[in-house]
Amino acid sequence: MRKLIIASILLIALLLTWTHSWLFIPKPFIDDDSIAQYQLDSLGRGHFVYHKNFISKQKDGLWELYTEGSPFDIGYATGVLTKELFHDHEEAFISKIIEHSPFNSDLGVRLYHSLFHRHVDNNILPEYKEEIYGLAQHAKKEYAPFGNNYQRVLNYHGLYDLERSFDDVELNSSVSFAISPQHTNGNGVLIGRNFEYDINKDFQREKIIHFVKPDEGFKFASITWGGFIGTVTGMNEMGLTVSTHPIKSDFPTNATYPVSIIGREILQYAMTADEAYNIALTKKSYVIESFLVSSAFDSSAVLIEMTPTGVDSIHLTSDDALVATNHLQNTRLSEGEIYDLNHATYYKSIRLKELIYNQSSFDVNTVASILRDTKGFENTTIGFGNHKSINALNLHHSVIFKPKTRQMWVSTHHHQLGKYYCYNLDSVFSNTNSPSHSLASEEHTLSEAEFIYSQEYRNYHSYKSFVELISKWGPQDEPFKDKELMHFKRLNPESFETYEHLGDYYTKLQDWDMAEINYRIALSKEVSSIDLKNKIEKKLYSINY
Repeated sequence: MRKLIIASILLIALLLTWTHSWLFIPKPFIDDDSIAQYQLDSLGRGHFVYHKNFISKQKDGLWELYTEGSPFDIGYATGVLTKELFHDHEEAFISKIIEHSPFNSDLGVRLYHSLFHRHVDNNILPEYKEEIYGLAQHAKKEYAPFGNNYQRVLNYHGLYDLERSFDDVELNSSVSFAISPQHTNGNGVLIGRNFEYDINKDFQREKIIHFVKPDEGFKFASITWGGFIGTVTGMNEMGLTVSTHPIKSDFPTNATYPVSIIGREILQYAMTADEAYNIALTKKSYVIESFLVSSAFDSSAVLIEMTPTGVDSIHLTSDDALVATNHLQNTRLSEGEIYDLNHATYYKSIRLKELIYNQSSFDVNTVASILRDTKGFENTTIGFGNHKSINALNLHHSVIFKPKTRQMWVSTHHHQLGKYYCYNLDSVFSNTNSPSHSLASEEHTLSEAEFIYSQEYRNYHSYKSFVELISKWGPQDEPFKDKELMHFKRLNPESFETYEHLGDYYTKLQDWDMAEINYRIALSKEVSSIDLKNKIEKKLYSINY
């Protein structure tokens, strides 16, 4: 009996020690924190300077951020300058974490979330831990019950990986494509990129263009958000670009190297496609991700695909385009996974190729028109907001890269259908003495899409407002008038979601005939994914049986 008690105590001690090892992550050693001595100065509305670093709010929700120095300096200055955005985005991250947790208590949420990110610090290069630590000095102290500042910010980088295990990655609208130099009239490789990270609707409104001059590696620009040092979309001073794409993955059992940090390392230290591939090859990821990398030095592009079991690549050929959505294309890694037009990721890849092959030559305006496309295959109307569209009107950012000239165009408001502002990295990094004007090259701005002035676009905004009303409606509320429901249908008549919402409404009313009619109409439309189609079919089955 005594031996059993001793064994039990030892087992509990081991368990507590193991839990403590990932619940309380050690902080990195910082040998120089003198950056913290400076004061934040305001040079006018939305324009702040911190030592050699600055941030400036520009038109249409763009924030231009410049930081330089050691990893800790960059992280600390980023935290000071983006504190308000950081806090807003941290609130969104915490809400998402709580939403996914099976526990209600703060401690339960912390334990559950930390379990998936345990020992993540062991897999990240020291310099990135130092940068995250500097950034974390400015996190919201109110969220301490979910972990100390450093641990929380570390875990936010893993959240981008973990999201695909909870949400239907089929519905992610992140796409990119590379056009070979043979089709760009001497402009070199051109890259188009749309990115979605659906935390909440407010998260999409503000974006940061972060220009970084690190002590080691290449200077670079990254499109990002508060509380994040990873890279999902960016270009470095040598003309190498990175665009990441989440792919459906098995539920992770432990943390490895966050894919956004892999993207960051490629951006900061690679000049060629081979160098980018070699960096990816040295990392282990617990999720599946693809990286579209283009290089001005190579005048080409490569799609690097990573899984927990291997890395492979597909190269851009001279007479073709390279397209990336949200599925593996390398047969060696995909393990026989079959995709067809019922899958949004495959549908988008076919639509992208259709739009590309319909063009004989490309410039940045041509690329912009493809990124703004809301139609379906063969130009069919599939409803606005459909995730089978190239632009499902839910993007965080849209970017065009011209690596040869170190230029990048970044989208603005109106669901990324607004103007594309141009940034030339050569010009930006030679003009970092806290300029009072925008870093963008105004003369190269691309005009907004004409669609945003159309009645259809106004209808879509009215449609989104009505969706909120009809989704929240309950039997205790006054029913909608027939003419209101007819108006709702006219706002987005080809969207399957329109009729699914109507089916749900009539189900609450217990009008089974009208519910069935609308569910069947929804199924006759282009449904975004197989899972959503199955969900509607289950609703239809439940009212019939």
